[in-house]
Amino acid sequence: MPTGVIPAVDPAFDLRGTDGGIRTVWIWQLLFAAVVAIIIIVGYLLDPAVLGIPPLVIGVAGVFATTIAALVIPWRRLPEGAIVWLPYLDILWVGLLTFSTALRISHLWVFPITWLAAQFPLSRLVAGLAVIAVITLIEVLANESSPASALRVLIAVLALAFVGVAVHATARQARAYRTLLMRQSRRIHHSLDTVSIERRRISDMLDAVHIAIAQVSTTGELLSANSAYRTLYAIDESDPSQRAHSIEYDGLRGRALRTGERSYARAMRGEEFEDERVWLFDPDGRWHALSITTRHQQPRPGEEDSTVLIAEDITEVVAADKRRQALAAQVSHELRNPLTGILGHTDRLLESDRIDERERKRLLVIEESSERMMHLVSTILSSQPDATTRADRDARAVTDLRAVVEASVESFAVSANDHHVRLSLDAGEPLMIWGDAFRLRQLTDNLLGNALKYTPAGGTVHVSARHDGSTVELSVADTGMGIAATELPHIFEPYFRSETAVESGIAGTGLGLSIVRTIVEAHGGTIHVDSEPGVGTTITIRIPAEAP
Repeated sequence: MPTGVIPAVDPAFDLRGTDGGIRTVWIWQLLFAAVVAIIIIVGYLLDPAVLGIPPLVIGVAGVFATTIAALVIPWRRLPEGAIVWLPYLDILWVGLLTFSTALRISHLWVFPITWLAAQFPLSRLVAGLAVIAVITLIEVLANESSPASALRVLIAVLALAFVGVAVHATARQARAYRTLLMRQSRRIHHSLDTVSIERRRISDMLDAVHIAIAQVSTTGELLSANSAYRTLYAIDESDPSQRAHSIEYDGLRGRALRTGERSYARAMRGEEFEDERVWLFDPDGRWHALSITTRHQQPRPGEEDSTVLIAEDITEVVAADKRRQALAAQVSHELRNPLTGILGHTDRLLESDRIDERERKRLLVIEESSERMMHLVSTILSSQPDATTRADRDARAVTDLRAVVEASVESFAVSANDHHVRLSLDAGEPLMIWGDAFRLRQLTDNLLGNALKYTPAGGTVHVSARHDGSTVELSVADTGMGIAATELPHIFEPYFRSETAVESGIAGTGLGLSIVRTIVEAHGGTIHVDSEPGVGTTITIRIPAEAP
């Protein structure tokens, strides 16, 4: 709409925009026409001469013609303000009905005045009252009425004005409340839409997770469940309230759990547990190993208590663990046979009187190395990942780290000499610590083995061990190929090997430093590495001397 142009009708009062507005016009006009018809019929029954008054007949005809026009005119195609002519015409027809008749039909002005007050701006109401005042003034002058009659007409006009203003104020307030309610309704709908979108988004996110998640109330109602849970427990998505078709067992092909023992029932009772293993048999005849955890959900105001049930399918993990156990058993068996032969022949050679002291010392190194290898076969390839850690704790005692390091250096002396690498040791007084001698020897062997492997001929490997306050410090320094700074953060990762080591063609698995870190951490110690490519590497380990 151009600036400065005043609309004929306030948009808040425009009745053309909706079917409800047009129906309102019809209702007002039909109601007015019905009242007029009833009054005329009753008046005719009382005095048939009534219909002989020309102004009254014209007024009645005008009312019915206006009513027909209100029903057939397409108001949406007309300009704004066209509808307001209906109550103005009704005012005119009521004026004709009251002209030259003793009937008190002037009260019918209440209908158009109320219509103007309720559905149109105040200016339209004032105009309607002005029309009524003019009509009554003409009637008083034409009939030469007495002053009392004029006063009665004035009172009627003032009463209509009061009624009109009151109705207009009430209607305006009602429209304000309706506008406010519509705004609040839109806000509520927007909030509900936002919540619905967020819930769908969260539901989609949970459905994308392969871990089964469900929320269970204390009454046993399944409040929500993601796709993984519904699929795993074979729950009908069209009716989640139905029971699950998958059955939980206490073990693979074991005993089916009773209803009260199942994870769903325990979650309903509010029990909290962590990583409990159950087996699930689904309707397709497949077994699933599950790790189940529950967490209590804090209720919000107006919500009931609930528990979140989390079930992770670890079937592949269990299968991989079984394959690892089988491999461990096979490797253990295949390694024990040659080690047994080595140990047996070494014992027979040591019992012989035809070997000198130097050969006996070398045979003792072979025997000790073979026994340590036999112990490694039994522990490192253990079927339980934490069995070694428990065994380490049980095997700890007061141990002389210097003796452990000296024995390790002695065992690598021949290899260092063959590779033309100078191996030296600096360890003075005994270094007593609380630790596992076997694991500490494994740690030292890995460090020395790496240092000698990656140090070229003519290089040096220096080992030192000393007390440093409440800790014991072990350091292995070499003049080998070194490690790039970008690769240092990864050297303790299992199976990691630096590019330089791979390009050199030197064989290796990338497990040595990973094992070293595990042993150091098991003893409550720390490990630090300094390295520079082409210069060498220094690995420093600090272990508490006393038991934690």
